[in-house]
Amino acid sequence: MKEEMSSVDIRYVVRELQWLVGSRVDKVYHDGDEIRIKLRTKEGRVDLILQAGKRFHLTSYVKEAPKQPSSFTMLLRKHLSGGFIDAIEQHQFDRIVKIRVGDYTLIGELFRRGNIVLVDSENRIVAALRYEEYKDRAIKPKAEYKFPPARENPLEVSFERFFELMRENEELELVRALARKLNMGGLYAEEISIRAGFEKTTPVKELSDEDLKKVYEAMMGTFNDEPRPNIVYKDGNMHDVVPIELKIYEGLEKRYFKTFSEALDEYFGKLTIEKAKIERTRKLENKKRQLLATLRKQEEMLKGFEKAMNENQEIGDLIYANYALIERLLEEFRKATEKLGWEEFRKRIEAGKKEGNKVALMVKSIDPREKAVTIELEGKKVKLYLNKSIGENAELYYEKAKKFRHKYEGALKAYEDTKRKLDEVEKLIEEEMKKELNVRKIERRKKKWFEKFRWFVSSEGFLVLAGKDAGTNEVLIKRHMAENDLYCHADVYGAPHVAIKDGQKAGEKTIFEACQFAVSMSRAWSQGLYGADAYWAYPNQVTKQAPSGEYLGKGAFMVYGKRNWLRGLPLKLAVGVINYEGEDYVVCAPVDAIKAHTDRYIVIRPGRLKKGELVKKIRGILEKWGYKVREEDLNAILPPGGGEIVEVVG
Repeated sequence: MKEEMSSVDIRYVVRELQWLVGSRVDKVYHDGDEIRIKLRTKEGRVDLILQAGKRFHLTSYVKEAPKQPSSFTMLLRKHLSGGFIDAIEQHQFDRIVKIRVGDYTLIGELFRRGNIVLVDSENRIVAALRYEEYKDRAIKPKAEYKFPPARENPLEVSFERFFELMRENEELELVRALARKLNMGGLYAEEISIRAGFEKTTPVKELSDEDLKKVYEAMMGTFNDEPRPNIVYKDGNMHDVVPIELKIYEGLEKRYFKTFSEALDEYFGKLTIEKAKIERTRKLENKKRQLLATLRKQEEMLKGFEKAMNENQEIGDLIYANYALIERLLEEFRKATEKLGWEEFRKRIEAGKKEGNKVALMVKSIDPREKAVTIELEGKKVKLYLNKSIGENAELYYEKAKKFRHKYEGALKAYEDTKRKLDEVEKLIEEEMKKELNVRKIERRKKKWFEKFRWFVSSEGFLVLAGKDAGTNEVLIKRHMAENDLYCHADVYGAPHVAIKDGQKAGEKTIFEACQFAVSMSRAWSQGLYGADAYWAYPNQVTKQAPSGEYLGKGAFMVYGKRNWLRGLPLKLAVGVINYEGEDYVVCAPVDAIKAHTDRYIVIRPGRLKKGELVKKIRGILEKWGYKVREEDLNAILPPGGGEIVEVVG
């Protein structure tokens, strides 16, 4: 399976991405060995990924940005953010890309371990993913950046030079000669051999000058072939991603793409997800092993505590069950030790044992320091303290049983907690194993006209639109509200204008949902309110005409005539993925509206969770459902301010 891009891949993707020249660098993110550059292009926002030693293409598989940007990130942002891309190039035919932004050039080395280096206008190193020294060059601050030693460029080599290189070592097989002498790798060396009509293992010495000309022409044809990006599958699994149709892969399953960047993104994106899953499962398996070891220790402790608790309880009961005997023994032992002393008492007991005295035989040990005698009673050893009554002796054992019971209960709670954690980890492992490898993405596409606004589809199927800011409020009312629509507005300063398209045919349910949307998308949400008022009116009541002596700013309108009020509307919304006009959209709308179009949704309301944290939680849930959604897209559809998740359905 392919792990990194070849020189040929880089050639094709660099040619394809020339349309990005002139794009503005919005922000740069760094995570591990890759950087992601967010660009504003004439086609909208896109993400460009550059992974050291691996790949370079546009991506829709966007990782969550690290909470704390690295120093490398900060340097890249300092010098690149706000700048415009002036050039995207491949260095000769090497696995090196160059992105020039103003006075700075970002160099991506995609060979071996790889590196990402930022240089200034004088080719001095400003920053690098990692600083290293080699035999012929050094990657360190302020040093002049030097490219690795040049290799033969097959795109620029003349036939004469090609002929010379191939004849240098004629013992080599054709495929090896091409790969070694012309910097192209084994795959394309084999492809060129096939296109030229020769076995790849043919020794060069067996090829005539005319044969070598055929090989040369096949090489030039291959590297200038028409793009036909595709992913190649073997046994149902991804095997390779290539920019052109290759004869070497004839007969294998293929999936074609409009652009090579899309093919690369699908291939490496899925590869990244697969590796991440394996890594996550590995961590979960390690956690499971740790929990199992803890569980075994806790089980041993529970057994020990339970045994000690039961033994002490039984001895306490045994003392009372043999009340008369124990009382007599205590009395006899007290008198004997007081009269004879402990040493003489011990001697008398030993003598009694030899004589077969029943009481002496019961004694197992004597402890003068504690003034105690341990006897065996019904197979159990009972320690009797001569300075305590029979009740006090029994109570000592009951007290010990009580302590062990408390320890047992504490250990049982810890055991159950560990068991719960183990169950959770096992469930997570099971979920990871069940998950499909291909996380569905909501593809970036040309936005439809209604996506300029906040919007949703009511439970009755009516399109409801709301302004996002003063500009979109102005556009919504002036350009998109027709005479058959209905107008809604919350009784909150600065609330968005809302229009129900063809709303005069809508029922009460749609009007309620539109008014609820109006209050939820207002500052009432960020103020943490749970209810607010809104009204609806007809379009002919809404005008830009201000009262005498007043001025209406951008996005402001007057509403004259009757207002139809809905009081105490709850601020509660749901987030879900709905299909509208044949496309999948992530939408935030009143719960009933979302419920009518999908079985899976997340209910939210105002709360203390910061918006960024709320976005991450919702994104995580959507990912579990198979939807890859960018945080910024979620951020754009959610109401202003923080919130909390009330319920997850599905």
